[in-house]
Amino acid sequence: MQDAHSALDDIWRVRNAAATTLSLAEDQMRRAIRGASVAELTALIETFSPARSGGPDWTRTFEPLVERLWAWRDTETLAALAEVFRAKGMPWMAVAHALSPEHNPETAIRHPAWARMPAFAVA
Repeated sequence: MQDAHSALDDIWRVRNAAATTLSLAEDQMRRAIRGASVAELTALIETFSPARSGGPDWTRTFEPLVERLWAWRDTETLAALAEVFRAKGMPWMAVAHALSPEHNPETAIRHPAWARMPAFAVA
């Protein structure tokens, strides 16, 4: 059986590995979003169907994605996405609204996209 000090060392190493993994995943997601077409971004956003996943869980996961889209893509791409979801009708209006240029969060969002990441760094 491990002593308490050894167990703490192991946990700290796991914590650092998790921080590194999260940072690498965020970088990979940024590159993927920057290189994605409107059709590919549409398919990603469709996985957040308000009809399938409403409530706080939808907001908790969808809002960080929208923040990243605004941070990593241009206004024209976001406008094209907004039109795609506006055309899908009423169930998708919240999505269209979040992606519309007139609701650009540059002034509305209080935290940058990375602020939603856990408050730890690699040691």
